[in-house]
Amino acid sequence: MDYEYTIDEYGQLNAQFSIGYEAMGLWFNEEIESNQAVITDLLERIHQLEQRKSSHFHIEGKEFQLRLNWDGVEVLALALGIEVYEELPESTHLYDQESFSECGLQDFKQAVITWQEFVLTHKR
Repeated sequence: MDYEYTIDEYGQLNAQFSIGYEAMGLWFNEEIESNQAVITDLLERIHQLEQRKSSHFHIEGKEFQLRLNWDGVEVLALALGIEVYEELPESTHLYDQESFSECGLQDFKQAVITWQEFVLTHKR
């Protein structure tokens, strides 16, 4: 999972993730933005998972939901919903790269830590 953090022409912080992980970038941009309290809370939840103090977390945002467990992380657009996947025939393929992404917990943790550093460095 590759990602890049930039500042757009309007001065907004922007997370862009590689193909297959686009929903992760959208989640960073839409849900946590530059909110240090949210970032700190998220890192604490990851730490609780790593210490096996919790088995999973579910965070519902404005546009996406985030699911964390010991094995990995899923980002799912609320507009898409899980029901869509459950109701479609097995052979159906949806373009969902901007609606669904998943990765390992450690990869996600590193992306959040890097985002936190980027935000601290570039926040006005």
